[in-house]
Amino acid sequence: MSAAPAGRGVHFEISPNSAFVDEDVRVCLNGLAAASLISIDAATEDGNGRRWNSQARFRADSSGVADVSLQESLAGSYRGVAPMGLFWSMESACASADGNSSFARSSSSPDRVDFKAVREGRVLARASLVRNFLAPGTVTRDWKIPNEAEGANTGAGTGATAGEITVGRLFIPAGRGPHPVVIVLSGSGGGFDLDKAAVLSRHGFATLALAYFGIAPLPTWLHRIPLEYFQTALSWLHAQPEINPQRTGILAVSRGAELALLLGAALPQQIRAIVAYAPSSVAWAASGRGKASGELIPCWMWRGKPVPFAPLPLRGFMWRSAFPVLALRRPVMFRNLFRAGLRNRDAVERAAIPVENIRGPLLLISGGDDHLWPAAEMSEAIVARLKRHGSSHASEHLHFPHAGHMLRYPHLPVTARHSRNKHLRGARFSFGGTPSADAAAQSQAWRRAITFLRAHL
Repeated sequence: MSAAPAGRGVHFEISPNSAFVDEDVRVCLNGLAAASLISIDAATEDGNGRRWNSQARFRADSSGVADVSLQESLAGSYRGVAPMGLFWSMESACASADGNSSFARSSSSPDRVDFKAVREGRVLARASLVRNFLAPGTVTRDWKIPNEAEGANTGAGTGATAGEITVGRLFIPAGRGPHPVVIVLSGSGGGFDLDKAAVLSRHGFATLALAYFGIAPLPTWLHRIPLEYFQTALSWLHAQPEINPQRTGILAVSRGAELALLLGAALPQQIRAIVAYAPSSVAWAASGRGKASGELIPCWMWRGKPVPFAPLPLRGFMWRSAFPVLALRRPVMFRNLFRAGLRNRDAVERAAIPVENIRGPLLLISGGDDHLWPAAEMSEAIVARLKRHGSSHASEHLHFPHAGHMLRYPHLPVTARHSRNKHLRGARFSFGGTPSADAAAQSQAWRRAITFLRAHL
């Protein structure tokens, strides 16, 4: 615990310090006058160098203590009793250069949260908390593919090699293996979820943060992704001596969760359990059409053919969205686009993911106020399909009625309610949910996901 009292014995107690980023932390201020009012400010920096801040106002108890874990915030970034409220209620005054307004985190290096106690403009005490992503003794190892002009999607092309590119990072926990392993897949943002894979690994799993688009030489956007690429990744992963290939799971979010279910159905002997945050019950088309052919573009390929997909009625959706977006300056709710796509029953039936082929249990996690797509309805469709086909494997739908789309691991700032997309001419799109609902859902879902993976891997 780092503290720098500035007068009359006022000081912070922070426990534990250091802590893991997904670990509950007790922030307590001691040495105050009984019943006095005090503000506690917290600040940190995200991966894009943006400053995030929160503040809460407390009244000291009769012993001169303001304990964030037990006492209600009377004003500030949040109100009421919320032990980790100073963390999830942080806000930033600016978006990143790419228009993303969410808290950005992409590395596994420790971060720091700075606290100060303020009364009538005077700083009475300061303290800092170090938060770790990796447990001591964790080893990392990268999966690289040739940077080839052609064929780099499978790592087995014939083009001229110009070095190798890292597309996967394996986190191997300390201790005797072989370990169960969880593949961590990102959503429509592409790239790696390095931070998520890192913090998950501290719970005893080996984890592979695997990119599948958004990093050269992989596709720049989500289209024509060959499922064979993941077979290649699994072959590399299962060849690592610390890994138990019979205990492989996937944790994924959004379009990555759609992919996880497709992989579970296509490779049932290799995937033992799946945690799917905000999943889809169908395979969807990529956005846009081919410039030359004018045809819809598939997201996924399998054995040289497109995985059957449901089209997105983009033209009508954009017309309907024009007035609220341009005139009223409201963020786009893509949920309405996907709901319109689900009304195309013939296409949806063809594109339904054959989850009955998955040979392991599923944990589906959804928010009832998801504005990006109707994850709750699609989760229920997955459960219903499993029942219709008499699947013997357990499935659980963990639903949070007031949460939105952006559910990650706990104790990150969740105040951003929308962001921007360069493919929409800078238009904002809405996540849904509320900060308090998302914070509660993230904590509960993360704990349940870890329990689920421990039980089934």
